[in-house]
Amino acid sequence: MKKTVKRIGSLLLFVCVAFVCTMNVFAEEEKAPVVYDSGTGYKAEKITHPEKDVMTADGIVDYTGNGTMGVNLEDGQGDRGQNYSWGSIGYGDYMYIGTCYGAWTSTLQFMKMSLGRNYDDTVMKEALDTYYHGNMYTGEEDGVDALGILLKLNVKTGEVKILMSKESTGQNTIFRNAVEFKNKLYFCGAVNTIPCIYQVDPETDECKQVYAGMTLEEYMEAYQKGVSVGIRGMCVYKDRLIVSCINTNGAVICESENPTDQESFKIIATDEELFHYPAYNYCDSIYGGSIFDMTQYGESLYVSICTGKPENAVNENTMQSFGIVRGDVAKDGSWKWTSVVGDKEKDGAKYTFGIDPERTRSGAANLITFDGYLYIGEYNDEEIAVERMLFDNDFTFMNLNFEQPVNFYRMDENEDIELVVGDKDEMFPEGGLSGMGSGFGCNENQYIWKMVEYDGKLYVGTYDASSFLLPLDEYMNDENAAQEWKDKVDEYVEKLCSNYQGIPESAVTCGEYLDKATFGFDLYVTEDGIHFTKITDDGFGDPYNHGCRAFGITEEGLFVGTANPFYGTQVWKLSENEDSMEMEGEDVIQEDSEGENSQIGIIVGVFAAAALIFLLAVYKKRKQK
Repeated sequence: MKKTVKRIGSLLLFVCVAFVCTMNVFAEEEKAPVVYDSGTGYKAEKITHPEKDVMTADGIVDYTGNGTMGVNLEDGQGDRGQNYSWGSIGYGDYMYIGTCYGAWTSTLQFMKMSLGRNYDDTVMKEALDTYYHGNMYTGEEDGVDALGILLKLNVKTGEVKILMSKESTGQNTIFRNAVEFKNKLYFCGAVNTIPCIYQVDPETDECKQVYAGMTLEEYMEAYQKGVSVGIRGMCVYKDRLIVSCINTNGAVICESENPTDQESFKIIATDEELFHYPAYNYCDSIYGGSIFDMTQYGESLYVSICTGKPENAVNENTMQSFGIVRGDVAKDGSWKWTSVVGDKEKDGAKYTFGIDPERTRSGAANLITFDGYLYIGEYNDEEIAVERMLFDNDFTFMNLNFEQPVNFYRMDENEDIELVVGDKDEMFPEGGLSGMGSGFGCNENQYIWKMVEYDGKLYVGTYDASSFLLPLDEYMNDENAAQEWKDKVDEYVEKLCSNYQGIPESAVTCGEYLDKATFGFDLYVTEDGIHFTKITDDGFGDPYNHGCRAFGITEEGLFVGTANPFYGTQVWKLSENEDSMEMEGEDVIQEDSEGENSQIGIIVGVFAAAALIFLLAVYKKRKQK
């Protein structure tokens, strides 16, 4: 009898041990990817460093020291310096991504070298580390920069391959846009400072320059004059690749039917033919955003242009807004250009700069065609605002931007423009067709940054200016902010600002905007171009994701690349969640690993219980004998 009890006790102990060990094994397994549930029928699954939560280092690749990067590392720490998924496109099972490295550190260098904002590098780094409690990326700990890269990410396996980098190919890439044309991928931007177009063959991974706007010597001369060579505009028009660039004479638009051959590129628009609209110097709005975006609509090519220059500035706190021109091809192949949004008196434009005369903040505009319309998203000038906050302790420009968060318009084939998202004013007394106010109802939405059509729907992502202003929100609105930290902030502000006189009233006003803000980018989707569903208004639960900057359409679905100058860019898979129920209130982040472990625990528990019942039955039967 005692032996039977002992055996049963041993078996029960074995079952319990097995249960505990099984649970430990599952607990030690790799954590499932972070999943963001919108509560509105969509979910986003983090696919870069999927085992790491939001607000931790990502950047797709891993920094391995001395300017080197690792990929596909088992326990990679992430490269915080790879801040943005910038020029990106999906192809097959891959998302090709050109990154923006050290977004704000690079911006500060432009301010110093091109705008004369002199500061001590060490003091600036210490100040930013203090302001953001070390959360903003201000450089690698070893002091070596990895610089921008071009990579491809297998969205099925997560495997990464670097195609261009300082380490592997001796190149610093700054690609802002990408398109597919004739089974090749084309990226525009700058490589080793030269404004250029690169071709990537997705079959072989060969990367080669197919067009350059200027030589290195010409670039050095242009840089001394304050010329900005960051190019963005690129699209496919009928059977041609259309690209923008900067050359020694200013901004140009080129076309090519065979872009593998550099000699095939032909200039179709010069600065003069574009009504001298392009602003391409660092002192201009959007740091010389120049030819900003292009797309085919109907039989025409529409081009949005950054036009704000010091000489045409409306006042000290207002630069001239964007323009839009239309290009049409004659039978002989020549191009005719017409001003649509611009100077009504001088150039015969149908609409004034910025479309609506009461709208004064948008230095640029992004374009996309959808459901028979050309959609136009405003893009406010944040560069001047940031410069004045940092070096003048003046938040006036930023507050004026907050007064006018971005509008969203659409234009029909007759070039009649309707307001889709925006506040009521004299031009649009009924407000937007969507019923949503400017900025989708959020003052902090300062760019319509990236748009894409996928599966019959239009996705619209924003840039959220409040993320960069987290220190001001803490300083002005957090009752628990440490006085010691506030004193250090004051100390550094006084060091960086030439005319420091304490907290200005403009900072108080800015703090009031921030007190109502939700930090992190917004993402919306619409089927009809009017009624919008919110997918996120908090950067997939990460306040440091200040922008929805890239989309990639692959065979696996739609993917989103973030702009995150704090912990590095992330890539998420976006999908419809048919089982998701409508939820009121805040969006949630949920980690499926907890749910999976719970299910596993239940299964193991059932087996343990069954084993226990069986052993008790055996014991009872033996006792009866």
